[in-house]
Amino acid sequence: MARTPDPLPQRDDPVINLARFLRVTQASASTITEPMTLNKIAQLSGVSEGSLSKAHNADPRVSWRTVEGWVRACGGDLMTARRLWNKVHEMQTKTGPTDTAALQARAFGYWDHTRGRAVVPDLETEQQFLVAVTALRKYVGLSLRELSRATERLGAPYSRATLGAVLAGERAMTFEHLAAVLAGCGVPVRQQQGWARVFAKFDPTRDVRTGWSPCSLRRSRLAESAGGQVEHVVSSPARERFASVLERALTEEGVTIKVFAARAKLDMPLVDRLFAGKFLPAHMLSRASEAAVGASPRTRRELTVLAQALVRSPTPEERREWGRFCRESGIGESWAG
Repeated sequence: MARTPDPLPQRDDPVINLARFLRVTQASASTITEPMTLNKIAQLSGVSEGSLSKAHNADPRVSWRTVEGWVRACGGDLMTARRLWNKVHEMQTKTGPTDTAALQARAFGYWDHTRGRAVVPDLETEQQFLVAVTALRKYVGLSLRELSRATERLGAPYSRATLGAVLAGERAMTFEHLAAVLAGCGVPVRQQQGWARVFAKFDPTRDVRTGWSPCSLRRSRLAESAGGQVEHVVSSPARERFASVLERALTEEGVTIKVFAARAKLDMPLVDRLFAGKFLPAHMLSRASEAAVGASPRTRRELTVLAQALVRSPTPEERREWGRFCRESGIGESWAG
């Protein structure tokens, strides 16, 4: 669903300037009887409403395809649009390998000096923020797999693939992602608040007052059921094996988690479950296996065999956990394959 326009900050910033230009272009193409809506721009440009909405709400990751489609649909000035987008692109690519290493070294020195894990001062872009969060993971000595297990124990599970995509900037980070990563790295709630405030300032659509819910480090790995009884929610070793082979398949092809999810026709919550080794119906596992089109023949054969082996009735624990997930997420999928 497309987001409604948010008020843009009154500051001289490349991202804000581009978003303001897009809004002016849209307004110029509108009339009282025929407003140029995002839906109409999407139809004329072939760009999704979601991407258009993020662009006019000052998302720094806006692509040139989105900007060009918007401006052409509205009959705007392409040269001005390109100049404004180039400044945004330059700002996003400013943090190169050398800058990344320097920022990581600065972060390590800051945490050594303060003996804490508070947010690094003077982060100027969201890309730098992601570098700082990645540096935090390395500082505490956690691999992506270990971080994934830590989020599982905290009751906010994210797969290794999802965490990798978020920290690499391939998937938009949310407050929920940030809370899970910070808690998994052992950051106290008080210091988590500081990270959240810095994260919020890079996007005017993020409201830290309503969107931030820190992860408590004291959360148990046990989940409370509706009947008040406590039960273990564990992953299946066979499903974890399938997830591991699938990660290898994506690595062999060099494909992003977004592309894989689109191929498999799975929403991100289902992808998170898949890579966490939790129960999914057999037809979803089959789609996931078939989506690994660029993997080696050996890996594809292994995925096929594992998917076929997992065509079985779920255990009572898996059935209860899957039913609870469907209710909470609004997914009307049956547990049956």
